[in-house]
Amino acid sequence: MGELRPVTRLFRAQVINIKSFRTHLVSLALFGLCFTVGAATLSYSQPRPPAKDRGSLVFSLENDVWLKQDEGYTNGVQLMWVTPELSQDTRSSFLRQLARLNRKLLGGGEKSSVESFKTRASLSLVQGMFTPENLTETNLIPDDRPYAGLLYAALGLVKLGPAHQDSAGLALGVVGPLSLAGAIQRWLHKTYGWTYPAGWENQLKNEPVLELWFNRLWTLVPPRVSFHGLQPVVKVGVGVQAGNLLIASSAGLDLKLGFNLEPQQDTFTGAPLFNHFFAGRATRTSIYAFARLEGRVIARNLLLQGNTFQDSHGVDIYPLYGQFSTGLGYQSEQAGVLLYFVMRTREFIGQKYREPYFGLTFSFNL
Repeated sequence: MGELRPVTRLFRAQVINIKSFRTHLVSLALFGLCFTVGAATLSYSQPRPPAKDRGSLVFSLENDVWLKQDEGYTNGVQLMWVTPELSQDTRSSFLRQLARLNRKLLGGGEKSSVESFKTRASLSLVQGMFTPENLTETNLIPDDRPYAGLLYAALGLVKLGPAHQDSAGLALGVVGPLSLAGAIQRWLHKTYGWTYPAGWENQLKNEPVLELWFNRLWTLVPPRVSFHGLQPVVKVGVGVQAGNLLIASSAGLDLKLGFNLEPQQDTFTGAPLFNHFFAGRATRTSIYAFARLEGRVIARNLLLQGNTFQDSHGVDIYPLYGQFSTGLGYQSEQAGVLLYFVMRTREFIGQKYREPYFGLTFSFNL
C-alpha cells in the first residue's frame, strides 16, 4: 500500500491541474479569438470598395471570473443582430416597418435636414445572473441581495448623426427560475470545479418583465475630419428607463482618444444590460481608448428589491449610484472588438463588496 501513495498523490495533482486548466480555458479562448479577429481585420485595412450592408452579429460577455470574484452581477451574455441601415427603399417588408417605427419614435429622415442621420435597429437575446457574496450558504441570506436570473429579448432603435445620437428600446422577458440562470450557473460551476452556488432555491420568483428606455448623446468635441492622427471625442448624454424591472434616470460623460474616430458609429443605450451599441461598418479602421462616467437616480430595481407582485426577499437600495467604465475599442469595415472594465458604487444598504467585472464584445459585419 505504501508504494501506491505516490501514485495517488500524482492522480490528485492531475485532477487539480485539470480543474485549473478548465478555469482559465474561457479566458484563453476569448483572448485567442480577439487576437485572431484583430489580425484578420488589420490585414484588410487598406481602402476597398464599399461592401453590401447586411447588418452585423454581436456577441457580448460580461463576467467577474477574471477578477477572481463571484458575487453581485456575476455573468451576462448577449447575442444581437444589428440591421442594415434602415430605408424605405429596401426589399424587406420587415426592415421597412422598422424604418417607419424608427422615424415615428425618434424622428429624422427629413431630406431637408442639415444633419445627416443614419437609422438602424437591433434584435437581441440577453441573460444575466446575480448572486449574493456567500455562495456556499443554502439558507436565505437576509442582509445580502437575492439570487436572481434575468432573461429577455429586446428591440432597439437608434438614430445616429455626428452631432447627436438617439436610442430607444423595448425589452420583454422574465425574472426567476424560467430565466434558466440558476440551472446554467450550477452546471458551469460543477463542470469547472468552481464554488458551487448552493442558494439558488432562494432566488426571486418567476415574474414577467417589461422595460422601455430612451437615451440621447450629444457630441461636444467632435473629431477633425481632415486630421488623421490621435485626437479626442467628448460626448454627454441623458437617459430614462421605465418598467417593472427598473425605474431610473441617468446622465453620463463619454471620453475617447484614438485614431479615425466616428461619433456616429456607436452610442450608449438604456438597455437593462449591455449598454454599448456598435452601429455597423466603420468607414475607416479606428482604434481608441475610452472612459465613461455615469450617474443614476433609481426609484425601483426589481433585482435588488424583490418581486413586484409576490412576497420575496429584497434589500433596501441607495437612490443614487455611479458607474465608471474604461477600455479599448477597435472598429473596421469587417469587425469590431471592445474590451472594457466596469466598477460601480454600492447599490444597496449594507452591501459589503464591490461589483467590478470585465466585458468583451465582438461585432462581425455580414
